[in-house]
Amino acid sequence: MDKIKVLWMNNGDENLLVFAESANFYNFSIITCNNMHECKNKLSDYSNRNWDAVILNAEPRMMEGEIPQSKSFSTAYLQIVRLSPYIPIFVASANAKLSIWDKREARKLSQGRFYDLQKSSKQLFEDIKAEIENNEDYQIRKRYETIFRFYASIEGSSNDILLLKLLKSFQNDDFHKDPLVPSNVRLILDNVMFWLTNVGVLKETPFTGSNLRECSIELGKKGKVVPYHVQRCFHSCVDIANNGNHKIPEESEFHYRKRTDNPLYVQKQITNGVAPYLNKALVYDLLNILYWCATLKK
Repeated sequence: MDKIKVLWMNNGDENLLVFAESANFYNFSIITCNNMHECKNKLSDYSNRNWDAVILNAEPRMMEGEIPQSKSFSTAYLQIVRLSPYIPIFVASANAKLSIWDKREARKLSQGRFYDLQKSSKQLFEDIKAEIENNEDYQIRKRYETIFRFYASIEGSSNDILLLKLLKSFQNDDFHKDPLVPSNVRLILDNVMFWLTNVGVLKETPFTGSNLRECSIELGKKGKVVPYHVQRCFHSCVDIANNGNHKIPEESEFHYRKRTDNPLYVQKQITNGVAPYLNKALVYDLLNILYWCATLKK
């Protein structure tokens, strides 16, 4: 599994580098930044996606050239929460003079995740490792490691949040009636088709953003490159995702219920529970496609 990726906002303090170096023992990849402006850019930059945790200095420097100060802590903390609400934030300080009030505020806002580096960094790293390894997002990425590594790397995917949400909801009791699954699969398929075009697999029929079906047909002609089971997954995914990527108007419910050949009929079958395994079958087909793409890239 890839290393646990941690962003450490340490104000550029060289005295803290020794702590970052010791994190290698815990299978961490520590990326440091000097101020909150840089930190926010890294959190927003999709080429540096998939942060597992953030370590925030209890006396953050907001901009380059500014003096680090504890009164900026709550502002900096909430900015990270707004940018990355699902990433756990740990607060650390190596300042022996940090006031008891500032420590109390850091503990309160971080829900107890405050660490005095004057004492030890061991507890900080052990707690990060324990929390991340028990985190559902991390566990899903670990379970589908090859797929996430591929999808996060392809141009146009922006980030893997959509794929992550899809797989997280996969175990929900109401997943089989979720009308958004075909639409979300369609968005991921679009990125895959653009990637297949860029690597030359769809040279004869480049994906334009609106010719998903034509590209699927073209892949069905490439038996030497695309295995038969992957061809079938593409055909099934494209048919269901395309047809299910529409909302049925309330006033037309009777009309669409009577016309089973209408593309919008797929979504009605999902929401009515008539096809209780269709969404899961769709996701399994998508996973087969993504896994094949990951091996093709190698």
